[in-house]
Amino acid sequence: MFDFKGLVGALFGKRDQEGVYDLKSATVMMQELPESDILQAQIEIVKALKQLNTNPKISLKDRMKTVPYLDEKARTLQQHLVDIYLGRVIVEHVGPPHVLPTLLAFWAEMGDAYRITLKQAQQASNRPLDKSMHTFILRGLAYFGQQAKWAYLRYLELDPKVWRNLNRLYLLAEQQGCAATPMQGYADGEITEIRREYLQVLMLALANPERLQSTQIEVLSQWLKRWAGRIDLESQIRPNRQLFAINIAGSTPPKRLRRDMVGENWRYWTTEPLVQHMRETLEQLLHDSPDPIAHGLPAESAAPANIDLLQGLVELWSRDTPAPIRKHERRTAKKVINVIRGLDDVIQFLRGERTVDGRGPAGGRWEIENESAGGVGVTYQAAGEDKLQAGEVLGLSGIGNQPFSVGIVRRISKSLDGIVHVGIEVLTQTAVVVEMTPLLSDRSFSGVYSPDATANPRGRFLLLPQAFFADSREFRLSAQGKSYRIRLNAALEHTADATLTRFAVLEKLG
Repeated sequence: MFDFKGLVGALFGKRDQEGVYDLKSATVMMQELPESDILQAQIEIVKALKQLNTNPKISLKDRMKTVPYLDEKARTLQQHLVDIYLGRVIVEHVGPPHVLPTLLAFWAEMGDAYRITLKQAQQASNRPLDKSMHTFILRGLAYFGQQAKWAYLRYLELDPKVWRNLNRLYLLAEQQGCAATPMQGYADGEITEIRREYLQVLMLALANPERLQSTQIEVLSQWLKRWAGRIDLESQIRPNRQLFAINIAGSTPPKRLRRDMVGENWRYWTTEPLVQHMRETLEQLLHDSPDPIAHGLPAESAAPANIDLLQGLVELWSRDTPAPIRKHERRTAKKVINVIRGLDDVIQFLRGERTVDGRGPAGGRWEIENESAGGVGVTYQAAGEDKLQAGEVLGLSGIGNQPFSVGIVRRISKSLDGIVHVGIEVLTQTAVVVEMTPLLSDRSFSGVYSPDATANPRGRFLLLPQAFFADSREFRLSAQGKSYRIRLNAALEHTADATLTRFAVLEKLG
């Protein structure tokens, strides 16, 4: 294995400054990195960035050369680690838990490296920044944007420092007159604008990411790359036209516009051009041209859950839709409940094939912190990289007057100390397992049926694996010694793995 300690000693042991401190020392370090161990190489680059960022002796000239050099050399390594984390690349003995700390550290240190370089440049002269440094603003903002996106992907609360850096880098771009200037961040990159990159982060934050599946957050990020140019930021408030606002001198995320958000550092925007385009895209995907690639969108845009997402965002970002309000009043509560995670395990329990004991990776003991007529808010301590997703089906023991309930995760928020806050909607307390067989087939599968039409606003419904759902598809439904021929209605909701739908009974079978 390569002797990094020996390298550092040989390179820097007799110098006034230790570690990577200029382009030459960075170049030597990069040449000596192990080509076969990408993770270890990126770890060493992160260490070099930390040395740069904490060394006040480095000149502006050296920072301006060294920071982009390390960035451009490390981008390919970082993308490889992202592919490992997302399961696109399989590497023996290296999995998501191994690469995640380095991924996060690189984005943080690289963003800081550009921020510090820009700050040093401003302190060195009262004149406007050289145009060559406009790219530094774009790159720095993009790296802080990656920090925000990856916090949302993991349902983590976002450090206010990230918003402060995002906002102030955009403010700097406006001050330097380059916020709307087309530019290329990298030689192999697309032409974009600082304002456009900033708006992508703003709109992602305004999509209620705590309520989205991680795959939906990823596909939404791809949509926004294509669509953010349909939004513009304005400095004059027009409450009858605009919908959102951001304080570009502050450290808080964007918010729905209020009339008291007034001042020279506030920026406002309307979403109507974007929403109109989204409506048109939705209509095409549903009817005229269902291939997302034809619209420049990723193929997974046509997945049922992502079509639901697109419809939901049209409502969320439209001025025609009132601001969302809570449907049920919360009450403080404190009670420990046992939880089963996933539709398959819920079905196994209802069949009597497993117990609710809080043991094993699929279940746990969670504590209720509040409750309402529609569901509960719970907390638990995460163990490692928790995989709970918005939209996940849960079995709940100990809620209300019934021994067992079926619910669905509506929102997730994880604090940095590992405490997870989960909002759960209770779907039914009278769940029944049913066997469903497609007509002209002998292969059956199991679903969950809720027979209580009076206690549930959805009425009677089915919860079944998404792979078996199709609008108007007919099945033989069997439960408790009775069989019926049924036809599925349009889906009420799609999650990553399940579909919630109503149905019509066509006839009783013998």
